[in-house]
Amino acid sequence: MLLEGSISRFNLASVLQFLAQGAATGVLEVRDFEEFGFIYLVDGKVEGISLPITDEKLGARLVKAGCLTELQLAEALMEDSTRSREEKKAKPLGQRLVEMGFTDEAAIRAVMERQTMDQVFELAHWKNGVFLYDEPEQMPHFQVAIQGNVQQFLLDAYRRIDEGEKARKKQLELSSEVCYKCPLTDDCSPGIQHKYLKKDVCLWREMGAVLDESYDRVRDARSLYRSKDEDAKSILDASLDTE
Repeated sequence: MLLEGSISRFNLASVLQFLAQGAATGVLEVRDFEEFGFIYLVDGKVEGISLPITDEKLGARLVKAGCLTELQLAEALMEDSTRSREEKKAKPLGQRLVEMGFTDEAAIRAVMERQTMDQVFELAHWKNGVFLYDEPEQMPHFQVAIQGNVQQFLLDAYRRIDEGEKARKKQLELSSEVCYKCPLTDDCSPGIQHKYLKKDVCLWREMGAVLDESYDRVRDARSLYRSKDEDAKSILDASLDTE
């Protein structure tokens, strides 16, 4: 992992600008409490964005544009539901539709460009969660790539924000991302929080800020949080190193 952090501390717009300026080629993974996604960058340009939970919007757009039938979309989404997270990461919905012979690259690219602008607009609103950037030895090869300019996407997003356009999902105002999803809040106390609750991790519950099936331990904690409290640090190290 080359770069990771908390979105509440480093907003995604700043992260994208940083990667674009460095002509980065890699995958920026983002995740919050509602969804996760992948932003694919090649030489600092956006080659594609995959938000698996909301990717059906691409299919709906293609149906509306007459590039895909509702039956074809249903078949593709049914097949998509059996795929793992890694498979979705390697092949976004648009590419799979082309491989299935349901539509062509030109139609996908035109719809993707508009969708990507909408996705960047949504991502610009994210206030919680984590980002993880990596540069795999072999980048996914996309038959359909838009090579979008990060600055242009962000300018469009902030123009729409200034004009009062609202994001699709309601933004959560959280005092603690960890407490938001903790099932034992009734058993907690101000004393426990004072001693164990840090910015992105709860040492008492051994929980990171954002968990999913691959985050069953406090994998985020070592890199997202550097404790100045030696006692807390020893507890954290023990929790990470114990099998």
